[in-house]
Amino acid sequence: MAHRRSSIVDRPSSGAPGPATANTATYVYCLVQSSRTPSLRGVPDSVPGAGTPRLLSFDRGTYAVVADAPLDRFSSDALQKDLEDVESISRHALAHASVVEFFFRSAPVIPLKLFTLFSSDEAASRQLGRRRAALQRMFARLRGREEWGVRVVAGEREAESARTLESGRDYLQVKKRLHEQAAAPPRPIVRAVNGALASLGKAAVKTRKEAFPPPGAGRPYVAGASFLVKAGRRAAWKTLVARTAASLAKGGHRLELSGPWPPYHFVSR
Repeated sequence: MAHRRSSIVDRPSSGAPGPATANTATYVYCLVQSSRTPSLRGVPDSVPGAGTPRLLSFDRGTYAVVADAPLDRFSSDALQKDLEDVESISRHALAHASVVEFFFRSAPVIPLKLFTLFSSDEAASRQLGRRRAALQRMFARLRGREEWGVRVVAGEREAESARTLESGRDYLQVKKRLHEQAAAPPRPIVRAVNGALASLGKAAVKTRKEAFPPPGAGRPYVAGASFLVKAGRRAAWKTLVARTAASLAKGGHRLELSGPWPPYHFVSR
């Protein structure tokens, strides 16, 4: 999930309806589309400092999952301190994702970024209502889809063999070869990894390639992508991924799969 410094989307307005006041903003987790009012039973805890998650209806059959956000905890200055604390930002991110994923299990969702804030419920409804047509089109594109993440680490088998070699000379030779590959991975490795990702992409509705640190001393060649896949094709997708992983393993490469997730990387595409 992408993180960014928060800002209040709109200025507080006096007399705004809903729980929000001049001292409280409205935190938005995600948007949910459902013909029935989504159940809040069992909803996870909010991000630290925010109120209990609740629903805000801003269009027929469409809801924002929101929480009260006291400004003494959610002002730009206060949040900047959290953003500089790795443990604090992790707690916020995990709680945010837990709420989004709770609703994703039963209905289409549009996840919003961590620390998306409006000055009030009224401001949130007004701003979201202005984007009604675009949001409906986005829901139509995402309905019945789920996100999967794939990450391929090249040369894992040879790296492991280097750690178990008994001969010091052989160990140094393998380490030298691994270092050279890390600095500039051979074209066959790049072709094999990118070819595997391209093959998986053909089975997905959309693909978004992810950026990883370039290879270098002590860092292997890593590539990966996020895939938007039809939920009804989950079994076939996992079978294809398993076959791809087995094929890559023959070349000493490791494939990691994660998901299914809400469409975090596809809400603006």
